[in-house]
Amino acid sequence: MMTFMRRNWPRWAPWLALLALWQGLSLRLPPTLLPSPGQTAATLWHLLGQRSFYTALALTLGRGLLGFGLSVGLGVLLGLGMGLWETAYRALRPLMVLSTNVPPIAWVALLVIWLGLGNGPPLLVILTTTMPLVAVHVAEGVRELDPALLEMAASFRLPLRTRLRHLVLPALSGRIFAATLLALGFTWRALVMAEFLGSTSGLGYQLAWARQNLETDRVLAYLLVIVGLSLSAEAGLRAGFRRLRPWEQGLHPAEGAYPHRHEDGRWHTHPPLPPTEWL
Repeated sequence: MMTFMRRNWPRWAPWLALLALWQGLSLRLPPTLLPSPGQTAATLWHLLGQRSFYTALALTLGRGLLGFGLSVGLGVLLGLGMGLWETAYRALRPLMVLSTNVPPIAWVALLVIWLGLGNGPPLLVILTTTMPLVAVHVAEGVRELDPALLEMAASFRLPLRTRLRHLVLPALSGRIFAATLLALGFTWRALVMAEFLGSTSGLGYQLAWARQNLETDRVLAYLLVIVGLSLSAEAGLRAGFRRLRPWEQGLHPAEGAYPHRHEDGRWHTHPPLPPTEWL
């Protein structure tokens, strides 16, 4: 019965149910509290015709991509150092955990006092919120690697670069992807909050301005744009990971990256091939 429901339940059904609930509530509430989906769509269409909307969108996208890229890059490097060297792990892990437990709004308040309004608070809030998450995830993944694998690499006297490229990073790919996906979600939340409270530009600032003027339809329109950006970024990240790691989806590099079936109809899968450059 459950299998039948899973196969026959359309993916868009929950969205349709949410839209119907939204429409029903909007009929019972005044527009200042909850405008209808049609009114929100009309407001969004109006925003799409304004140049100021695209300026704010470009600023938010630029800040988000820059902050996210720096957070993931620095987090992976810091996590590798923490995982490979015990002294670095003991010294830095408490700071990373402390940073992840500080609410983003507290960072916004401090950074606005220190730096004033502008690009600084949004970017630094992203870094202080997401970079420690990536670093801790990667560090824990390195520490969970099979010791025999690292001992084998040491016995062959492989350079550190070769160990990272062919042993550590492939084994951590799942961890890194999970940490990156988590960081992506935190990036958008922290960025919009920082722009809302600590900036004079971007979608978060436009959201704050609409809230101040009690333009609920405009608030919902900006929320739809922000959610759409987040979902698009996540889909792009997943597609990129599938391309980098095709065997996770049943593909195998030795077979030209094409899946094949068994005689019983099941798709055939393989583990990743071992590196051969240093053998």
